[in-house]
This record gives sequence, C-alpha cells and structure tokens, in this order.
Amino acid sequence: MFEPFELLNLNFKNCILAPPQSENQANTNGKVNAHMIREYREHATQGVGTIIIESAYVTKQGRSHVTQLGISDEEHLEGLQKLIRAIKREEVVVGIRLAHAGAKTSDEICGEQPIAPSSINMGKDYSTSREFDKGDCEEINMFFIHAAERAEEVGADFIEINGAQQLLFDQCLSSRYNTRDDEYGFQSIESRLKLSLEVIESIRGRISENMPISYYFSIHDKLDEEVGFEAEDLKIMIELLTESGVDIFHPTTIHAMNKFFETDETFIEWVAKFTDRVIVAEGNIKSPQVFKEVYGIGKAQLYVLDKTLFSRPQWYQFLNRKLISQ
Repeated sequence: MFEPFELLNLNFKNCILAPPQSENQANTNGKVNAHMIREYREHATQGVGTIIIESAYVTKQGRSHVTQLGISDEEHLEGLQKLIRAIKREEVVVGIRLAHAGAKTSDEICGEQPIAPSSINMGKDYSTSREFDKGDCEEINMFFIHAAERAEEVGADFIEINGAQQLLFDQCLSSRYNTRDDEYGFQSIESRLKLSLEVIESIRGRISENMPISYYFSIHDKLDEEVGFEAEDLKIMIELLTESGVDIFHPTTIHAMNKFFETDETFIEWVAKFTDRVIVAEGNIKSPQVFKEVYGIGKAQLYVLDKTLFSRPQWYQFLNRKLISQ
C-alpha cells in the first residue's frame, strides 16, 4: 500500500492523500501567504503522496470567508505557483479544490447578494440569497472554466470541484435548499445535478485532456431529508458525473466503514458499483487499523487519513510500522 504507482498519467509515491487540514488561511485579497506555504510544505515533507489545496473561490461572488484562498484573478497566480512548486519539491501530486459558496456567504464577504438555487438563509452569519437564473449559470460556468485554466497554468496536477460542505452544488442537490421547479429544480436527480454537469463538461472542453477532474461530494446529510436520497439516485448521479468527464470520485462521509442504504456495503462500495473511475476513500480514518480495514475493501485507490493521525510526530513511520507489524 506504500509502493509507488501510476494513475491517470500521474506518478504517485503512495496511496495517501492529505486533504485541506485547514481552510481560509489566505490574505484578505485571496493571495497565498508564507504561513500557507510552510504548512503545506510540512505535510509534503512528512510522506504523503497527494495533497489537495484548500477550497479556492472561483469568483468573489462565491467567496465564503474574508481569508478564503482565491483563484478568481490573475493576481492570485504568483502565490499559487509558489505554493505548488514548494509542495512538488517533495514529488507530491497536487490538486486544488475549486469552490463557489452559493448561499453560504454574506453581502459583506462576497460584495453582492449571494446567489443559490433558491432564496434561502443558512444562518445568522449569512445573507438571504436570491435564486440564480440562466444568465447566472452561464457566468458560473465561465468562472469555473477560467479557474480551472488558472489551476493548470500554475502547475496543479488535477482540479477538484467542491460539491460538498453545503456550498453551491451541494445546495442544488438538497431538498432543504433547492425548492425550484425548473430545469435546475429538485424534481429529479438530473435537474439537481444540471449545474454541476454543465460546469464539468465546460471545464473538460477547455483544459488539457491529461488534467484529471475530481468531484468531492457527500450524501449522508440528505439521507434523512423529507425527500430522501436513495440508492437509485446515487447510481444516476455517479453515471451522469462519469459521462460528464469526472476522472476521480471523492465521496466523503462520517465514517468510511459505515453501511449505506440498509445494506452491509460502505459508501465506497456503492460508488464503485456505478463507475470504473478512480475513487478516494475518506471518513474518519484516524488509526492504522481503520486504514487497513478500508484498504481491505479494495475499491479505492487513494486514502484520506484523519488529521489526528497526521498530527502525530513522524506519522508516516508510525503508520508503516503499525501496518507491517499487524
């Protein structure tokens, strides 16, 4: 499990992926700072094979925090390039997560009334959004295309679309936040995914064919909604995302070994039923034993360790030693 391998025309030194350990570490203008470079460099030197850089806003309209990382303007490129070069010195594969907050922001932070699938307010720290229209969708498409092109320009090995964390694409998928009844409405899984699919297809047509696209998503918070999320919905979702051009599926859940849809199968196993693309396993993998159990399922190629394990001194040597001794 710690041997180098090639996947998607990329050379991985092992199967361990470090997700963003923290978010919103940038300067108030969205630029990379020295602290970020030190933190990511430290993770790179400790042995991970892959690092995903924290969510970067593709447009100020979609900024969720005043110190969120940006990839919306040319002024962000120099810092991002320095950060990626620092990580790659350790022969680490680097991805960057692209995001739009949707309703999960405020007028003060994003500079205008937030947009979302419906008019909603996500809490006291956020402003009430307006419902996006077709023109907004066209703009969102362009924002993501340009952000993906910038990611390729600064040397990222792949991009990851943030379809989780109650951000824009996740809001479209939720009956709690999507109450519209048009082509982007909640009436079908196809309409809920329409904006995501349009963005992915647009990106796929503009970046290098060798630049993988990852999709980060979660469904566990939708299972208990008034209109629940069923196994058939997951099947359609994965098949549509595969057809649109997703190369890597990054499903996240509370625990990677939890069972789904009243069966004995984990989320990873369910996703693997419907695609032959690369799968990332994530969900509270914070001990060598849990890592071994998830690895034993044999359905994922990359594995996200919990930050509590990363925080251990010489965690890589500890993990290696524990797994070899078992």
